[in-house]
Amino acid sequence: MRSQSEMRPLDRKPGSQSGFTLITALFLLVVVALLSVYMITIRNVQQSTVVFGQQGARAMQAAHSGLEWGIYEAVVNGLCVPGTFTATGTALSAFTINVSCSSSDHTEAAVLITTYRLTSTAQTGSYGTLDYVYRSLQATVSIQPP
Repeated sequence: MRSQSEMRPLDRKPGSQSGFTLITALFLLVVVALLSVYMITIRNVQQSTVVFGQQGARAMQAAHSGLEWGIYEAVVNGLCVPGTFTATGTALSAFTINVSCSSSDHTEAAVLITTYRLTSTAQTGSYGTLDYVYRSLQATVSIQPP
């Protein structure tokens, strides 16, 4: 049998435990690094969302300008002219704007009324890529008889 002196744990000084502080420091370092990566990822996603929203608003404005051009051609000049153009020299110059038009004549109370149906689309980028934006607007206008 062993004596009590042999069964006693080794006497250590109170400050001689090593390794616990190192594990805590490594844990905190990993947690701070993961939080930093998470915050940077959230910031990048937020920035991309803002840029995509701005491009969507520009595409809507480009489609609206094409619709206004088509309405002007129909109402003022009496032409139903489809066309493709770009708004060069503006913030919308990256967009290709397509305007299509169809007209029909109707008789109401022996008065001929011409109705125009216009569709304007604006797009930029290639379909399937992150920079692709597409917006479409439609309008129907009639020329008031004299």
